[in-house]
Amino acid sequence: MLCENATPVERTLAQLRKALPPVEYCAVQLWLQTFFPFQQRWLLDWSRFALISKARQIGASHTMAAAAVLWSMLGDTSTVISIGEREAVEVLDKAARHAKALELLGSKWAHASTKSTEVRLASGGRVIALPSTSGGRSYSGNVILDEAAYHQRPEQVWDGAGGTVLHGYKLRAMSTPNGVGNMWHRLFNDPRAHKGYARHEVTIDDARNDGMQVNEEECWRMARQDPRVYDQLFRCKFLDGDAQYIPSSLIDAACVDDNYCYEGDCYAGLDIGRTVDLSALVIVRKRPHDGALFVQHIETRSRTSEDDLVAMVHTALGPPWNARRVVVDATGMGAFPAERLQRVFGQHKIEPFVFTPRTKEDLATTLYQNLAEERVRILRTEQKLRDDIASIRRIVTSAGNIRYDAPHTDDGHADRAWALALALHGCSGAPRTKYEFGPGTE
Repeated sequence: MLCENATPVERTLAQLRKALPPVEYCAVQLWLQTFFPFQQRWLLDWSRFALISKARQIGASHTMAAAAVLWSMLGDTSTVISIGEREAVEVLDKAARHAKALELLGSKWAHASTKSTEVRLASGGRVIALPSTSGGRSYSGNVILDEAAYHQRPEQVWDGAGGTVLHGYKLRAMSTPNGVGNMWHRLFNDPRAHKGYARHEVTIDDARNDGMQVNEEECWRMARQDPRVYDQLFRCKFLDGDAQYIPSSLIDAACVDDNYCYEGDCYAGLDIGRTVDLSALVIVRKRPHDGALFVQHIETRSRTSEDDLVAMVHTALGPPWNARRVVVDATGMGAFPAERLQRVFGQHKIEPFVFTPRTKEDLATTLYQNLAEERVRILRTEQKLRDDIASIRRIVTSAGNIRYDAPHTDDGHADRAWALALALHGCSGAPRTKYEFGPGTE
């Protein structure tokens, strides 16, 4: 009988002893001795939901494949979703080897037959390995997301996994950090996002302390001899990317619990999405006595029609905001909606703004300066705006030119951040130039 102070590992072993015949349990016990203590703690965490932030080079995929095999010995289907086809094949090979090791230790339930995408055990369970393009949507069972911070469309993969684990199955997401302002950073660090999840963090130092041999020279080579990169790859630090333009410390410093302001004029920025990108409206109020800039309203729409854009501008110009000016993205196809908005609301209310490398740099610089001077106030709960700001990258091209851009995600293309930058441009009272106007708006 377990004592009250039993560890999670001891509790899981007790459950396995009840669930498995003696011969099978004996094989599992012997097999578990081949894992380091930190690996056993993940492997035998029987929580339904768990997150694992981990260093590179500590046998994570080895342990992840082992977890899938152990669950499958109990009859479950366990799907491992990797970044690509090559990684999925490697995970499947590791699962087959774990099953073979268990069989050699006396297990009959672990006897396996292997197909192109699955290992099926004699127990009736199976391990499926798929690339993220498949997402595991066709299966029900346990799911392990490998390197969750590095998937191209992490939100889509996460949504697919969520549907797969309904009805009591387990979900594991594991990854090495990949900067800030992304789903994995938010999920692992925001208490609201990871509520109900067990969390593990294993650095290279933790692995070394548990007895793992570490090739320090190889680790530093992987980190390009850069201490910042080393900390992210091997010490689970969520660091600003090398090209991240606005440091996270400035974004965090701008966050407040109550940002409503009752005095001063409002200005708005409207970033128009083309095809898949969002259209984003951000309204900022400028307090007269100190110039503090309060983000008052954020609104986004997808696949926006011109009527939607008119409605968004109505929101900005009508009560309670009564914005003095709306700065509208008039780049490319956005020139035509911008012209229509000028006809509807008047040239004195609508300022078209064309994104070019030069003007985009001006916007990014204005956004940076206002944050650095601690003039901007953002509601702490506006996580998507904060992530958008953090996602803006300063990129040096092979030709030596500098451009400002952000990766495409399910939440857009830093659309809220650019809308905020447009609003700040409107607040600045910068003179409107012919260069910034769209065609036909001189």
